[in-house]
Amino acid sequence: MHPRQGVDETDPLMPIGMFSRASLLSVKTLRIYHEQGLLIPDSIDTNSGYRSYRVSQLVDAAIIKRLRDLDVGLKDVAEVVHARDPEITRKVITNHEVAMREKLDDVTRIVDQLQQSIDLPSLHTPAHTRAMPESHVLLTTGLVDEANYAAFLGDAFGRLFAAATATGAAMAGPTGARYPASVDTEQEPVEAFIPISAPVTLKPEILDTGVSLGLIPAATCAVITHTGSYRTIGETYRQLGAWVARNERTADQPVREYYVVSVDMATGQLLPDDQLRTEIAWPIHPNPTTNT
Repeated sequence: MHPRQGVDETDPLMPIGMFSRASLLSVKTLRIYHEQGLLIPDSIDTNSGYRSYRVSQLVDAAIIKRLRDLDVGLKDVAEVVHARDPEITRKVITNHEVAMREKLDDVTRIVDQLQQSIDLPSLHTPAHTRAMPESHVLLTTGLVDEANYAAFLGDAFGRLFAAATATGAAMAGPTGARYPASVDTEQEPVEAFIPISAPVTLKPEILDTGVSLGLIPAATCAVITHTGSYRTIGETYRQLGAWVARNERTADQPVREYYVVSVDMATGQLLPDDQLRTEIAWPIHPNPTTNT
């Protein structure tokens, strides 16, 4: 793999759309955080006003997101981010102890790990590139916010599996979902799918459930495996987004998640967190010199 010319390999710029996907913060939210002085873009185009961020700012974005998810006030979030001091973090969280007692240790650990990752990039899970063939799928779509991803996917895969059984479709890979290249709003269109070996005929009663046939196009992707709970998948997105920014060119196509190990096929129940395996595939522009 050869570095791109004219790019700061250690801390390159990321367009706001790419940064939004890597940080799982919507473009709208990033603009609000800019206005509030919480997370200021490294570069703003004077003609278009288009914002760009450094890879290193993904750490601050992750800290802000986790604290805001816990309803920590903006003033306190700013204090944590600007101080970069574990003692300040503990003080802020202690002030919310009544509501957050069970999450106190977890938040402090997360913030410490995120800040350590600046000095210890080797902790990041290795990523690699892969040429992915096109795939026929059964799919269904929905407009979903972050809090309801699990509920949407559970319902979607229930309908997709029922459609596969009714049509005799043969599964040809793990279940998956596609998400927009950038997080533009709090609710985003999500496409859940099941790969099948060949197209099948869908009767009206199946179409009425929101299931349709589709084709996931071939793509060269940067791939990373997330191990464990979906609650911590944002950390893996941050790692993959930073890797793409340093080594490849994003193709601005929907990012894919493949749920390689997720459900006990005998019971239909979600497996324990320590058994879960999710592949995140970020489409990139093919580079003939990149090793796959």
